[in-house]
Amino acid sequence: MKQAILLLGSNLDDRLDYLRKGIRLLNTNTVKVLTISSLYESPAFGYSSTNNYYNLAVKVNFTSTPIQLLEHCLAIEDKLNRTRNPAVRYSDRTIDIDVILIEEEVIESKKLTVPHPRMHERLFCLKPVQEIASNWIIPTFAISVNEALNILKETSSVTKLDVEI
Repeated sequence: MKQAILLLGSNLDDRLDYLRKGIRLLNTNTVKVLTISSLYESPAFGYSSTNNYYNLAVKVNFTSTPIQLLEHCLAIEDKLNRTRNPAVRYSDRTIDIDVILIEEEVIESKKLTVPHPRMHERLFCLKPVQEIASNWIIPTFAISVNEALNILKETSSVTKLDVEI
């Protein structure tokens, strides 16, 4: 059994409902949600949108392979009406579930890169991840999540919300 950190985000329709459904659907016979961070709100990153994102991180145990974990996340996105446009990298979405860390593993394949290659550049990712996995090491940089957050130069607005998940 391994542990992973996933980041969930939504900026369309009932954002909180999509995140709650995503968390519920993560739990299967091979994946168990252990910890859920607080909810954070931030503007879109990497593109322009009038819809702010809700983001949260979850720590899970999983007994499948990392690729199967990714495929499970993608299936949940499909079930919750995530629309992908291959011509556009970033766009509004009902739900997004990214595999951020899997213990101290480094994976580089066509389907999956772990640690997430841009996690260290994104405050909306590091804030919720820090809350539930502050001492986890980002093996590609040999620093902890706490250390990555301390050296982050990004200054976008990320607000912790007082909302029950």
